[in-house]
Amino acid sequence: MTNYLEQITKIIYREWKAAKRFAGQEHPSEEELVCLLENTLKPADKRLVQKHLLKCDLCAEYLATQLKIQPHLSLDLPAGLLEQVERLVNEGARENLLEICLKLKEKALEIIQTTGDVLFGQELVPAPVLRSRKISEFKEEISILKDLQKIRVLAKIQNKTTQSFNLTITVTDKQAKKADKSLRVTLIKDGLELESYVNESGSSFFENIQPGNYSVEVSRQEERVAVIDLQVKV
Repeated sequence: MTNYLEQITKIIYREWKAAKRFAGQEHPSEEELVCLLENTLKPADKRLVQKHLLKCDLCAEYLATQLKIQPHLSLDLPAGLLEQVERLVNEGARENLLEICLKLKEKALEIIQTTGDVLFGQELVPAPVLRSRKISEFKEEISILKDLQKIRVLAKIQNKTTQSFNLTITVTDKQAKKADKSLRVTLIKDGLELESYVNESGSSFFENIQPGNYSVEVSRQEERVAVIDLQVKV
């Protein structure tokens, strides 16, 4: 009888302990989160971890980081949690993204949209401030700058004609304030690499580019450090 009561007590205790897991500041272990990613957790443990992740931004951010590193992973997650993780992944991606959308005119460039700061005379001005001043049109050249984690990217666009433009990308190490020669700058259109340069001098020059949608990737040993999403219209 005693053994039977002990067994019942152990079962009740285990269930109580499981119900109290991940309460307050207690978090799943790194091993449990990895097992969730690899879909090897027991169903009961999986439900507990998922329930915790819906309430804990810290653990959800860890999950998002792992998905950035291993984008091939396919997770069977509740819709709410999946949306939360995708949001964190996208926010992380935007930290390394400079978006530029311009319009080529006869003798001018018009800013449609950018997430960088615009060099206006000797002043660096955020694009929303320029819009508040009702300034969107520039002469033949415009420079847009953005700090992306450890590097600073300056994109200079020159309007040659309404049919072509030149692009200069300058990349410097923010801390050292000089060119990072381990970086490579690549111009891409429709998934095809058009030109690529090692960042020896700090600047890469792309000449006579036709209007369209491009991406410029800054990479180091196959690791993508930053992306410039460039759209130029006529």
